[in-house]
Amino acid sequence: MKLKNIAMAILLITTLSIAQENNETKKQTVVFDCSSGDKKFVASRLWLIDLTLQEYVDKKIPYEAVLTIHSGCTDIVSTKAPKDNKVMGKIEKMLKKISKHENLSIEACQIAVDRFKIKHDDLYPFMKLVPNSITRVISLQNDGYAFIPFSK
Repeated sequence: MKLKNIAMAILLITTLSIAQENNETKKQTVVFDCSSGDKKFVASRLWLIDLTLQEYVDKKIPYEAVLTIHSGCTDIVSTKAPKDNKVMGKIEKMLKKISKHENLSIEACQIAVDRFKIKHDDLYPFMKLVPNSITRVISLQNDGYAFIPFSK
């Protein structure tokens, strides 16, 4: 009986330790900032965002992520962007794929969208329009988000 009690105590301690460890997993917060006009580079970074977020999902790590798009990267936000080359087609496919991640917000800078004369109706349905990507990134960083620039 004594051995049984010891075994139960060890099992209880181990279970509580694992539960506490899972509850203490800090939410990971990150802003991926895409301003690059190099579309091959952008495609590779979208692929990396997908892998990163999938790792969090697989490891059951809570996360919140933002992809902000502006400057030379802006044309990827439009459903009307020319898809006549393989890279833009790949970007469209990756955007659609990553948009399915629950805790990812994909955001287009309204200043850039308007500057490049992209109609708001032509944005992908999963795209959120924010007034200014710079002030958005500043706010996210002040809230503790890690900053990952894609500006090659």
